[in-house]
Amino acid sequence: MKEDGIDTIWQVPKYLPYVQPNLTEDIIANAEKKIGYKLPKEYIDILRIQNGGYIRFRLPETLHEQIYGIGPFFPSLTDYDWTDYEGTVGFELNGLIPFDGDGHWYLCLDYRQGNTEPEVTFIDTESDYEKPIATNFKEYLQLLEINTDNAFVIAISFTIQELVAKISSIAGIEFEEPNSFDHGYPIYRSKYNESWVWISPNKVPAGFIRESDDRYEELKSQKLQISLRHPEISGDFFFITVSEDLQRENLFAILAEHGIKINEAKTYFE
Repeated sequence: MKEDGIDTIWQVPKYLPYVQPNLTEDIIANAEKKIGYKLPKEYIDILRIQNGGYIRFRLPETLHEQIYGIGPFFPSLTDYDWTDYEGTVGFELNGLIPFDGDGHWYLCLDYRQGNTEPEVTFIDTESDYEKPIATNFKEYLQLLEINTDNAFVIAISFTIQELVAKISSIAGIEFEEPNSFDHGYPIYRSKYNESWVWISPNKVPAGFIRESDDRYEELKSQKLQISLRHPEISGDFFFITVSEDLQRENLFAILAEHGIKINEAKTYFE
């Protein structure tokens, strides 16, 4: 991630149940007192923008996708307990502060060397494995990158309904009703020969929460704001993904013949 990428590190829409209340100096002080360590400046800077949640960047060769905020809701940076793992791994757990993980693997601020500036370390408690990731949090941020594998952009100013209808007509395919449940914005899916095709917008609600969530009434108003999943790309454009390479090439060639311009997503992030 480039140094100026910190302002847009958070995923859009933000998954509202995982975002803590706005950060304050008291919250920082209490958190540092509880964990027993000073937090990296860069970590605090990120939480001042948004106090936790999913990020739009990925760390290569890991499942990392969140940075924990600090607050009363799950997940919180201060809410961890290594008790169940004591004696089950061959490395020291004291001094590791997880900021992402799934109960088996964790990405941690690593204070075990006694430094005021923690390293970043990946651990897997099931496999009894640890791996250094970065010598400090700033270096870790520089390792993050946008995943553009099999991601393409349709550079056209239609509504998504108009676009889906046009592609349906050109390719002779029919799209299912859009699914907004998974990510908080509509994703249209169809079959092209033996491949799946997905189309989704870049302009989406800024926040996302399901109606079944206990905090829905409290947070639902934040769904009304509009933002961009990737600010490097026009809000008028759309994303298209095709599951099979050969079918993707065939489909894109047909669409190009009908004036629908498609670019590799990675070109917008270079």
